[in-house]
Amino acid sequence: MKILHKPSDTLKTAVIELMENDDWEQVYRSDEFEFDWSKERKWTVYKLTLENDSVIQGLISIEDIPKEYRTHIHLIENRIPNKGKNKVYDYVAGCLIAYVCDLAFQKGFEGFVSLKPKTEIIDYYETKYGFRRAGIMWVSTTENSEQLIQKYL
Repeated sequence: MKILHKPSDTLKTAVIELMENDDWEQVYRSDEFEFDWSKERKWTVYKLTLENDSVIQGLISIEDIPKEYRTHIHLIENRIPNKGKNKVYDYVAGCLIAYVCDLAFQKGFEGFVSLKPKTEIIDYYETKYGFRRAGIMWVSTTENSEQLIQKYL
């Protein structure tokens, strides 16, 4: 998968892996993540880094809900330099979401992924990532998840 280095307009190879113990220290000591990721350790947390680079560019925490055939995104965050219109790397969140969609296919959930976004970014999940409202949650359905995987992975 690739993320876009905005200043040079070049694509860089990225890797998504499970968080390891040493990674948590990097996040806790860093002032480049706004959320309290220590609360997410009870879920499965993945990191996105550049190939051959240990700097975490983005994080996502998920929970599988097999009885409902879906994977739920609890929290997703780009490293602060990757936010806003002057971001250093683009496609970080898209790659993380697409990765979770792919996992939801692998687990037999037909690509169904849910999240409960903060009110100020609901439109963003709908317009940029194709999520649709389903009660109090927003979901990526089979077709949308396939499109996200094609675009970002």
